[in-house]
Parts: sequence; C-alpha cells; structure tokens
Amino acid sequence: MQHPVAGFLLSGLMHGLLCLAHPTGKSPPVCEIINTALPGKVAYPNTAAYNASNVYWSGRQDMEPSCIVLPACPEDVSKALGLVTKNDSPFTVRAGGHTAFAKGSNIEAGVVIAMDSMSDIHVSSDRSTVSVGPGARWINVTDTVTPLGIAVVGGRAPTVGVSGFILGGGLSFLTGRRGLGCDNVRNFQVALVSGKIVNANPKENKDLYWALRGGGGSSFGIVTRFDLEAYEQGDVWSRLTMWPASDTANVLSTFTRVTREKLHSGQDPDSHLIFGLTYSGAPGDAPISTVYGFHLNLSSPYAPGGEFDTMEAFAQLPEPLYNNTLITDIPGQIQSTSRSVFGQRQSWYATSVSDGVNSNGFMNDITKLRADVKARGASLNTSMIFQPLTNPTFKAMQRNGGNALGLKPAEFPSYIISIPLTWTDSALDDMIDTRANQFIDNLNAMAQERGFGNGYEYMNYSGRLQDVIASYGKKNQAKLRAIASKYDPDGLLRKLWTGYFKP
Repeated sequence: MQHPVAGFLLSGLMHGLLCLAHPTGKSPPVCEIINTALPGKVAYPNTAAYNASNVYWSGRQDMEPSCIVLPACPEDVSKALGLVTKNDSPFTVRAGGHTAFAKGSNIEAGVVIAMDSMSDIHVSSDRSTVSVGPGARWINVTDTVTPLGIAVVGGRAPTVGVSGFILGGGLSFLTGRRGLGCDNVRNFQVALVSGKIVNANPKENKDLYWALRGGGGSSFGIVTRFDLEAYEQGDVWSRLTMWPASDTANVLSTFTRVTREKLHSGQDPDSHLIFGLTYSGAPGDAPISTVYGFHLNLSSPYAPGGEFDTMEAFAQLPEPLYNNTLITDIPGQIQSTSRSVFGQRQSWYATSVSDGVNSNGFMNDITKLRADVKARGASLNTSMIFQPLTNPTFKAMQRNGGNALGLKPAEFPSYIISIPLTWTDSALDDMIDTRANQFIDNLNAMAQERGFGNGYEYMNYSGRLQDVIASYGKKNQAKLRAIASKYDPDGLLRKLWTGYFKP
C-alpha cells in the first residue's frame, strides 16, 4: 500500500510563485548559471516558490537544497542536466517526492531538478495511449482518464508520483492481468547526459527501454514523458476486512490458498489481494490481520457474488472486527486507501519469498524492533504487508522484450513482503534502518532455509541500506551497468545524481 505526500502543485501557481525567486548570495555558482540559462525557473531558499516546492511526504527528506530548478519542458530539463554535470555539481531529481529515506529525492546544499511544472496529461484520440508528464500524480491521471472509461496501470495512492512509481516497477490494481506499471509503457522520452532528448521503446533505443522498466532512472537519464498503454475499465469492487490476532494463522492460510488456486492458476487475473499484519503502536497491542481484496471485472464469474466467487473463501473465516465493501471507480478506490500522516519519519524495507509464507517467525523480529524503540521512549507504527506476484503477472512482464527485474513464470506465486515504518524521533533513524535491514536479512535467511527463498527486492518499497539492483540477478545487474555506461560513458550520473539505487 502506498501513502500520500503533500497536495498537488498546479503548474500555473508555480509559474506565479517563481516571480518571487531571487538569489540569496549563498547559492553556488551553478545555480546562477542555470538561472541565466533558464530565467525565472530557479527558486532560491527563503522564497515562496522554493518553500512551495520543497515539500515531501517523509520527514526524513527535510533538507535545504541550494536551489530548485523547475523546468517547464524537456528542453529545460536537458539544459539543467547539462549544466549540473558540466559544472560537476551534485544534484537530484524529484517528481512525486515519495521516497521514504533521506536524500532519496532531496539534497543538502546541491541542486534539485523538480518536475512540478511538467504534469500535463494527454489522451490520444483513440483512447489507447495516455501521455503523462513526470511531475503528475496518480490521482490527476485517474481523474483524467476515468470519465473516458479507461485506466492505466498506475499507483494506488493519490499523490504518489508517476515517475518513481514506474521506474521502480509499479504495483497496481491492474497488476494481476497487466503486469507492473513499467510493463505498460509504450514509450519513454528521455533527456540524456549528452544533451540529446530521445525516445526509448521496443523499436528505438531498445536497451534503454528495457533498463527503464524497473531499473530506476538515476543511471540512465531523466524521463520527461511517459506514454502509457490504456485499457477499458469500469467500476472496481473492493473489500477491507480486519481480524484479531487470534485469527492470523487462518487468515494468512486462506490468503495464500486463494492466491495459488485462483490468482496464480490464471483463473482470476482480475482479482488483486493484499494481506497485512499491523501494530498500532499502543502499549500491549496485538497485530491485526487485514485483507484488502479488489476485483476489476464485475461481470466476471469470479467476481464477488459470481458462480466462482474468488473472495468467498474469506467470508467463511471467523467473524471479523471490521468489514467494509466499496464499489466505485478507480479514483474513489485510490482515495479510500489513503490514510498516511504527512511529514512523519518514514522507512520502507522489502524482500520477496515464494509460496510457503509463515508469519510466526517473521513477526518476532518486528516485535524486537518495536521493543527497542519503546525502550528509548518513542512509539513506532509497524506493518508487514504481503502482495502476491502470480503467473499472469509474470507473463505480462515478458511483453516487448521483458523488464529488468529478472522475474519469470514459476510453479508457485511469489510474495513481495514490505515493512513500512513510521516514527517521530529523528534520533532513531539509524537504529531503525539498521534493525529493519537486519529483519530483511533474517527473513531471507529463514526463507532460504525453508526452501522458499526468492530475494527479489521491489525498488519502490526498499530501504537505503538495501542493494536492490543486485537482487535482479548478476546477469541483469551487469546488463544495466553496461547500458548505463553506453548512455553515460563518463559516469557523471553515477557520480553526481545522489540518493537512489544504482546498478
């Protein structure tokens, strides 16, 4: 499950605020150079434009860049990229700004290239392609396409950004049938460090197209437009159900059985399931088991109430603590999943296992983590979330030359397991990162010992201490490095673009 950041900044507002931007005298020369090349598109500290743009979901990204560049078109992006690299200036790029860890898409005393003003959304006349600027948020995309009766394979939280979501993979309501978000990009428009603006698709720059499908963007170039494949889509059914800790074993067993029998088998690729174990942070609390179930095709015999109702198995479980059903369009479903508090300190860590999930041992490490935090006088909200990847998804990943993730159809489903963590005390940052990473290491070792190890790390849920690209396999990691060297032979992006996962 994904969580929101600050409200969407309209491009017209940003252009108005930029009139207030002016150098403070403390900015490095590269900011002045960019301001000369892109007049009116550089925001400096202590200005309204700067303050409006320097807003992030995670409190760990609370930093003060030397200046923020707000390009309005691909040519602006190309100029800014050329100038920061020519002047050997550390920089980062922010689209949605939804990275949990520090320096993920912000920088102290460097340059941020922020995509706030590049958020246009255009639907082709035949409704088959939706072209989206890198600064757009998913709620803006879904609000645009839903009245047309179509959907794209996009995010499940309102203000998650388009760019990072796709470049890291992209789990979606449509993933069961369509694959990840990155598997449904017809074309990437990319500003390269060479100064060129190119297309990457199954016919042009095919290697770059492959790399951008899950390999992140920070080693290859800055994506300035995503051309997304669109699909016919109506209302979506969902149900959120919660059970007490005493029912965890039954709920998890039912979740994995339904995943194998209905989703992985290919019988019902229109269903989408999420299982979570959640601690509230209150003293003496026990984990609540939660199942989010979604179904995309209300006329399917596997839809709720249909002849082969996929969700019926959960109705046979003990009486839940909470049970709520919602039938609405995708924007309504997205809004219903958004409960995160903005500005708190955040961390995500993730791995994946094959079928055979057993939560009992895994929860021990989370319990220890919470105990350590409590001993230091702070509270910690923790969850462990399971999201299945099934054969219809794996098959969709192979389209158009495949993606960079190294995942293939298999006998059993895989489960992405993530642990989102929320706290308030900055003094706990390093300890929580270390213990969360230890938890992932322990989980992987346990999975290997029990014969269901996988190890794939989903980039969008991974923490700063994880080696995400290595989890794609040695062959894919080497291929990504070779592609990065081809498009950035001097290694300027690896050297200067800070904060994100590199091959």
